[in-house]
Amino acid sequence: MALDQGSYRAPLERAGRWSGQRGHLEDDQSGGRLMGAQASAIQVHSAADLLRLDIPKREPMLGSWLADRQTGMIYAEAGLGKSMLALAMALAVAGGGTLFGLWEAPRPRRVLIVDGEMDLIDLRERLEVLMPTIPGIDREAALRNIQFVARLGQTGGDFIDIASPEGRETVLQLAADQDAALVFFDNLSTLATVGDENAASSFDPVLSLLVALKAEGRTSILIHHANKKGGYRGTSKMTVPLNIVIHLTRPQGLCENGGAAFEVSFEKVRSLRGDDTKRFTTKLEDGRWTTPGSGSDQIDQLVAMVRSGHYRSDSALAKALNVDRSTVSRRKSAAIAAGKIDKAEWDRCLSETRPN
Repeated sequence: MALDQGSYRAPLERAGRWSGQRGHLEDDQSGGRLMGAQASAIQVHSAADLLRLDIPKREPMLGSWLADRQTGMIYAEAGLGKSMLALAMALAVAGGGTLFGLWEAPRPRRVLIVDGEMDLIDLRERLEVLMPTIPGIDREAALRNIQFVARLGQTGGDFIDIASPEGRETVLQLAADQDAALVFFDNLSTLATVGDENAASSFDPVLSLLVALKAEGRTSILIHHANKKGGYRGTSKMTVPLNIVIHLTRPQGLCENGGAAFEVSFEKVRSLRGDDTKRFTTKLEDGRWTTPGSGSDQIDQLVAMVRSGHYRSDSALAKALNVDRSTVSRRKSAAIAAGKIDKAEWDRCLSETRPN
């Protein structure tokens, strides 16, 4: 069933305060009054309303930082790997996998990617490269859940301009039709026609679209270019309504060798966050993401500890690593999915623990 605005408004309906026909709150003497000439559109909630309403919690989507009803932006210089990161994230979310050994998707979700420049053959090749790099991914779910709307996949005519009213309505309808929980726009320069990038109001139509998707219960992420000074192109107003801003930079002393390599920095995370939002460097090589100090290195460390014969349980491993058992469980699943160890060997190693 499509994720429509009704699902997001359900808490108000259950509280008996949603009028339905015109989509506004009626005056019931409890503080949710509508005022003035705009009474048919403007909603006012008292503090008592907010505490009483059964507002749905955000469901985690990827790691500790990405969840339902959010807006975000990933920006970097051209050719650094922002599109590769977006597609890798899409695969993890769509297939319920783990990215970088840090960001875990609790369950598969529907993902829509609106692409303004990639050829279909390039998209296919990237899918083939990235799919095996996501431990724990449900391949069939991922292939089923990701939907592409690509400029170069059309037979002719104009493509979506997300800065236009028509483009906005098209995207909202596509997202509803595909039941998308997460929408990527790759990238702003190829998908939106704007005037002066530095004018405060230039990106208002695009931001309005992101907010409209959020109001429907969806999360959206905009892929954007960095300027010559390293910041994002355009006005500083762009990031005001965003929940998340991620900046990719080129790592010092790390050769890409034709693959993707970048440092990931969270410049803004409005929601609760964990250790997986700390700055880290990653590189795609030999069919896997190498993330020093985390991810694959942590998984390799855990497998080595299991095979050492010094630990008799997952709890003992967690204590030695100074992490909780759920963290050990996630790394264990990632290790098994990556073929680094199987469950039978894991259990055997723990049962054959040698005395220290």
